[in-house]
Amino acid sequence: MNLNQLKYLKELYLQGNFSRAAEKLNLTQPALSLQIQKLEEEIDFKLLDRTKRPLQFTDEGKLFYQKSLEILKSIQELKQISFEISEEVKGSLTVGIIPTLAPYLVPLFIHQLNSQFPELTLEVSELKTEEIISRLKLGNLDCGIISTPVAANGVIFTPLFYERFYIYMSEDHALFNTDSIEADQLDEEEIWYLEEGNCFQNQVNSICKINNRQNNSQNLIYRSSSLESLRKIVENKKGITFLPELATITIPSEFEDLIKDFAGEQPVREISLVTLKSFSKERQVAALQQIISESIPQRMKTKLKSWIVDTNIKA
Repeated sequence: MNLNQLKYLKELYLQGNFSRAAEKLNLTQPALSLQIQKLEEEIDFKLLDRTKRPLQFTDEGKLFYQKSLEILKSIQELKQISFEISEEVKGSLTVGIIPTLAPYLVPLFIHQLNSQFPELTLEVSELKTEEIISRLKLGNLDCGIISTPVAANGVIFTPLFYERFYIYMSEDHALFNTDSIEADQLDEEEIWYLEEGNCFQNQVNSICKINNRQNNSQNLIYRSSSLESLRKIVENKKGITFLPELATITIPSEFEDLIKDFAGEQPVREISLVTLKSFSKERQVAALQQIISESIPQRMKTKLKSWIVDTNIKA
């Protein structure tokens, strides 16, 4: 048994397919199959049920896989010791950030991060909340930045800052000349949405008390994971959408009038750092947290007496 075989097994589990796993590992499919077979011969039980399609792990294989993840994680922690002994922040950090935050947050801090910690390499992936937590547990991410609260076991959430929600309204809308608007004044059929399953969209649904909506009045059906796409539709077509606070910072001056406040209690989303309860690269994660805190507008660091909107996500 060797570490490469455990890495091969992990990739096979993630891909669920020999050909895709072999491609990711830069191996031929027969070579990968041979390595897994040798591993099975050594441990004297089957890891895979090869009679079933798609590929399935046996019960023994699932248990072995979980234990192998612990070994691979321990090896990674050993490699990290050399960096931790040093006072310098260097090495690499893989971070998952939700798509409704990453395009606005990363440009705020990346220059300062590179300047202050030039030997730290940051790898950012835009991922949904559930995938961030799943990859954390698999050891494929060092940390994540998501909207909370989220119901999840085995992870720790550390609040970073708080973003207000804003309404973004077409100048042709009947309420356009109103500075602050009640959520119940909004017509559900005029709202442009992100795709389902997105934590931001879940929060919008909660703000507007929308359940199982049937939007039949729009002659355009546009499923998007991009807030920028919805913003452009509002600017050029009609209707309304919702934006988090950081997304409003870069809006051109000619469109600033389209940003509207909520009347009454302000809906807010909490943005948190998520890590495993026990994780390596503490120094690098702390450096990232420090730089983000220094880059965020001061007003967003304080928890307001507002409505923190639940994500309604269980991961």
